[in-house]
Amino acid sequence: MPAPFALQLCGFRDGKANTSDASDAFSVELGQALFDAMGVKPDTPAPRNVDKEMSRLLAGDLMAQLPDTDPETGLIVLPEKALNEFAQFQHVGMIRNLKPAPSRAVLHAIGRLRRFVENRIQSPARDVAKRIELFDELDRALDAEADERGRIIEALGEESLLKLDVAGSRKREAGLPHLELGLSLKWSLRTDRAQDCRSQGAKMAALRRGRMPHFAAVTMEPRPYMLRILGGGSGEVDCVYHLNLPALTEAVRATTEGRPRRRETAETFRKLFEQRRVRDYDELVTYARTL
Repeated sequence: MPAPFALQLCGFRDGKANTSDASDAFSVELGQALFDAMGVKPDTPAPRNVDKEMSRLLAGDLMAQLPDTDPETGLIVLPEKALNEFAQFQHVGMIRNLKPAPSRAVLHAIGRLRRFVENRIQSPARDVAKRIELFDELDRALDAEADERGRIIEALGEESLLKLDVAGSRKREAGLPHLELGLSLKWSLRTDRAQDCRSQGAKMAALRRGRMPHFAAVTMEPRPYMLRILGGGSGEVDCVYHLNLPALTEAVRATTEGRPRRRETAETFRKLFEQRRVRDYDELVTYARTL
């Protein structure tokens, strides 16, 4: 079953379906065939910020179809969440909290100590000189430590903070919620965008401390070879959910049937479908209901 909100995201830009890569003739043809199968009217304008709107609508639709919508006991589905907001990944990005200089609390404590000692040791001259010497030594040690910490932080580099387009989580008795479902949303695909999803899945698997959530991609991309780049890997992405798989099936048939040069395209799509690398949106809803 197609996503009930899919039509709200479809439209035309410069006479071409907004799933299309204007520089790819087959992408334009297949995008048109997909919209024909969906019944998208030719005068429908493409919405702005389609990826962000897709996140909002998908999260809302999943949430509405869950059997338990109590935030204390059920799955909570929200758009655009940082990975470290969840228990298995709360350590991600901790390097950003490191600073070269001592904390305000440390500086405040040293200041209080300095004032206390200065008030207590005002004579004889030998003790005053020793007091000054020790505090000078402390200042040099603090400066040296700050310099060394700064060099270490610079050498470590800046850690990128991963974000999920849609996240499904469940509250725990204590601490951060547990991530059960993570989705990377791509309305359409380019080679680099497809690789982004797989890279994100690989990073999540490597960084997790605890059980890996179900991580999948959701797209409206019609080209089978792009779907293969996204979902045909070695497990970085569990699967790819398509917002209207029945319409895509018809569009691929309409643009490849009886055309020998496109036999490979049809075969690629068949394999993705039969190997369940590409799945219907309805399966995502069914799975979310079990979490």
